Amino acid sequence: MASRLTVAATVLLSLTLGPSAASAATLQPAPTLGAVRTGLDAALNDVVAAGVPGIIVRIQDADRSARSSAAGVSDLATGAKLRPAAQFRIGSITKTFVATIVLQLVGEGRLRLDERIARRLPGLLTNGEQITVRQLLNHTSGLPDYTGDPELFAGIRQNRLWEPRELVALAERQPQLFEPGSAWAYSNTDYIVAGLLVEAVTGRSLARELDRRIFSPLHLEHTSYPTGTAGLTGYYAHGYISTEANPTPDGQPLDVTGFNPSHAGAAGAIVSNAADLSSFYEALMEGRLLPPPLLREMKKTVAEDPTDPNTFHYGLGLERVNDACGVHWGHRGAIFGYQSLAYWDANTGGTAVITRTMFPAPAAAEPAFAAAIDLALCAKAKAS
Repeated sequence: MASRLTVAATVLLSLTLGPSAASAATLQPAPTLGAVRTGLDAALNDVVAAGVPGIIVRIQDADRSARSSAAGVSDLATGAKLRPAAQFRIGSITKTFVATIVLQLVGEGRLRLDERIARRLPGLLTNGEQITVRQLLNHTSGLPDYTGDPELFAGIRQNRLWEPRELVALAERQPQLFEPGSAWAYSNTDYIVAGLLVEAVTGRSLARELDRRIFSPLHLEHTSYPTGTAGLTGYYAHGYISTEANPTPDGQPLDVTGFNPSHAGAAGAIVSNAADLSSFYEALMEGRLLPPPLLREMKKTVAEDPTDPNTFHYGLGLERVNDACGVHWGHRGAIFGYQSLAYWDANTGGTAVITRTMFPAPAAAEPAFAAAIDLALCAKAKAS
């Protein structure tokens, strides 16, 4: 497998885990419900026709009725039809889960949002005395992103197991991006540190805290946090890298399902499915995981792009997107083999989840995928 992963690090590492790879909410005029549903079905087929093995969409209305669709196959080797219940790696959507636990610890009086990181994790960061918990969660810490280090890519090619502190050490070799709190820059390092913070405060593993605080209480039976070498279990969709991004000797997309996600850790290693993600965001935004004051803190945002302050805003592990069909709260995620979005509609309480099983994908698939995203977000608003 490693010998076939030949794509340049600058291509993949610039895309892995982060939100920028998935477009959303292009602010086109809002279509009618009938046009939305017809267009969405067509868009899913167009994504597959452009070379993506599979795509799943789940739209849940405010009355809890759900419409799930899938196109393509779950495994190119067998040609098995993809079903909407398939599990997949959710990438940076993981960050909302981790931020929720941090805020629960704040609510329990075991942590403060204005607390300096060095107090709980002494010596981990060069400037840990200046960075606060809030700045980690909303990406205003100024910490460089460890995914830009070539050593990480070399380790991924070897399917190496990474420890969280090793990932932080990669980031520490780079200069601080800016003074903490003075700007915004998406950094996966922030959430690797946040995961270590959870473990330092609780004395338990992040995997254990995710299960006891979120997965089990919400009965998310298809959601897990694997970081070791074990493969996915149950019914899952295989994830691939396109030959356009990663040429292979046999001309076939590279199946990266078995690559261990330790390089993503608390920044992006969770596995889930569309129904579980919908349940999670519904529970979070309806106040079943956090009390109102802490949910309000989570929704205090900063503009991701100061030159376009009206579209994308980032809170504490939670993104706000304004589009033609309303205001949505959720997160985007990408990891080798998979690209996903999960959003909750602030006006209707409906949810939309979409994932495709190839990342990076062919450029030809991008217009159809962007159209599917827009239509999925509008479909739940219109149906509600």
